[in-house]
Amino acid sequence: MSKDPRTALIVADVQNDFCPGGALGVAGGDRLAPRIREAAVRAGTLVATRDRHPDGHVSFSGRGGPWPAHCVAGTEGAELHASVRDLPFDRVQDKGEDAGREQYSGFDGTPLAGWLRERGVERVLVTGIATDYCVRATALDAIAAGFDTTVLTDAVAAVDVQPGDGRRALEEVRRAGGQLDRLHLLRGADELEPLLEAKAAALRAVMEASGRDRVVIGLSGGIDSAVAMALAARAIGPENVTPVRLPSRHTEEVHVTDAALAAAAAGVPEANLLTVSIEPVLAGIAEARPGVVDADLRFGNASARARMIVIYDLAQDVHGLVLGTENRSEYLLGYFTRFGDSASDVEPISDLYKTEVREAARLLGQPEGVITKHPTAGLWSGQTDEEELGFTYREADMALVAMFDLGLDVDAAAERAGVDPEVVRRVRARADAVAWKHVVPHVL
Repeated sequence: MSKDPRTALIVADVQNDFCPGGALGVAGGDRLAPRIREAAVRAGTLVATRDRHPDGHVSFSGRGGPWPAHCVAGTEGAELHASVRDLPFDRVQDKGEDAGREQYSGFDGTPLAGWLRERGVERVLVTGIATDYCVRATALDAIAAGFDTTVLTDAVAAVDVQPGDGRRALEEVRRAGGQLDRLHLLRGADELEPLLEAKAAALRAVMEASGRDRVVIGLSGGIDSAVAMALAARAIGPENVTPVRLPSRHTEEVHVTDAALAAAAAGVPEANLLTVSIEPVLAGIAEARPGVVDADLRFGNASARARMIVIYDLAQDVHGLVLGTENRSEYLLGYFTRFGDSASDVEPISDLYKTEVREAARLLGQPEGVITKHPTAGLWSGQTDEEELGFTYREADMALVAMFDLGLDVDAAAERAGVDPEVVRRVRARADAVAWKHVVPHVL
């Protein structure tokens, strides 16, 4: 790929003190380099920004600021991290040298904008640390300076002092006229492995705060519940995971078998794996509501809710938390039953698209048969997700990332994702039709 002389890549503050182990380390900051190097291939100009604070900077806690002392000029903490230090930067732009004020942006009080214009730069790609501070400020100033500005969201890392700060910063950039993009629309193993470790740590924190030491999960034999279960086993130990199979008249034996294989692969003791038929619950529903048996969708929803009744009762019995299994694809497509499979106490994979869940399953050592079989909610005989939806999860995931994470319209999303525009339109129509599921109940 040839370099575009009109494009500059700005690598914001990938410095020792901002990477794990530094004075103000940001989780994942030391893992950005592969994506940054990939982005550098297309850019005609490479710029690194660095904080170079004097002792006693106004941002330091010793002067009443919000941060510990960091990136002090002349210290190793202020130097570029080894993962990016050897990149052929055309300019290293220092900032933050005024002891009396914050300078998060690489453009604030520096000649960077003019220097870029002199080189014929029209477009700026922003990467680095931290999404919610220096990346945000640099991108906003680049927009204000008239550059076509894009933040590469898989090449940034957020502090997230308040949960969601990074996401809100990206939305602010987009509202200001910037663009969001990713080098890879869907995350691969290199991004998912550290994310799974972070999720395991977060689950341990949730369990400790709740005073519970066990989780209960409905294990369908499908990939979502397998991944959620395996992640919990990694986080709190497989002996503290209680998976329960909940077959009905429509459950094929292969799913019952696959659930057992998934539990074994996660190291869950055989005695922990329970099986409870929901047929008695469904019989009671059918007696109270006779017409439900003859309506596939109603009976399927009743089945999902019957399963959750059993799961929650079991969780109460063992003093555990209910572990959810919803992924981001299903959430955006509304492919869930309210008060059924969407009910939970903890949702460990709700930010993963279905394609990413498959990759996570491989990282967690789940059986290949569970990973590759056609997804099904098991709501009625012969039902499969993709046949019911009318498109593949791979197509949907690419389109959903482009539309919902990058903010593109249908035509732009189809081009960016490489998916047939008609398929993207169907995905968008489905997502729009079920958007009401994300805002109920209405509080009047």
